[in-house]
Amino acid sequence: MASQKQIAANQRNAQLSTGPRSADSKAKVRCNALRDGLTGQVVTLSDEERPFFDQLLTEMLADFNPQSTLERKLTHAVAWDTWRLDHLRAVESNVYALGRQEQQEAEQTAEEPDNQDTGFADARTHRTESPRLERMSLYESRMTRNIHRNVALLRELQAERKRNYERDKQEEIRIARLCEFNDMPIKASARPSKNGFVFSNEEIAVGAVRERYAAAGEHFVKKGNPTQLYGGLILGVGDTILEKIIDKRPLSVEERREIQSTPPEDRALHRLMHPEEYDLGHASRHASSKTLSPQP
Repeated sequence: MASQKQIAANQRNAQLSTGPRSADSKAKVRCNALRDGLTGQVVTLSDEERPFFDQLLTEMLADFNPQSTLERKLTHAVAWDTWRLDHLRAVESNVYALGRQEQQEAEQTAEEPDNQDTGFADARTHRTESPRLERMSLYESRMTRNIHRNVALLRELQAERKRNYERDKQEEIRIARLCEFNDMPIKASARPSKNGFVFSNEEIAVGAVRERYAAAGEHFVKKGNPTQLYGGLILGVGDTILEKIIDKRPLSVEERREIQSTPPEDRALHRLMHPEEYDLGHASRHASSKTLSPQP
């Protein structure tokens, strides 16, 4: 905790730092509030426009989820070009709106207004403002190409990063599987992988168990008993996997028809939400009846 002498000294020092005083110093810092937080460059946004651009940038960052400096720069470039493109299109619309307004004002002051529709006003605007509109169209094409190019490059960088991430993670998972086989605890390496990733013990432990279950499921699909795999469908007795406990009793024709008329997707969701109706969660009770029967 600071002593009274330190507090007093800090207060005296604060009096010596009063910010820029000279005209040159004030000129240097006058645009600090308008500088971009990533590039440090002065941006041409008004106080009213800045919140909307910040919202666009925030949404872009959420959509692309950049992880590296280059990915963040590309995301920022896409957001800025998107803002400029929207602004350019608004200006183009305003040019035609101004032409319509000028026609309405001319008709109000004319002795014999011709009551021309907006189509004539737009045609006149296009004829008189043709050079400006052509430049705006050229700028629009350039910004659109910039957006497409930067988005493609960003997606390519992210795809490469994800491939490297999954490759390095899979290597760490194989080491964890070896630790499981030798009754050793799973402990991910604290050193970065060859592509610079660091994995947590929890992430690798979850990845190892999911891989083990996925491999067991693949083996079961290839070698399992058809009745266990397809729930009696290939025997013509219905989907016994989606059969409730209560449905295993003798059923009337109407009851059987009602069950068969229910889409299997709905029955699968019902089984997911109400496992007790299907006698799930008792693996030890049925372990003997679910022994795999490898097929030649």
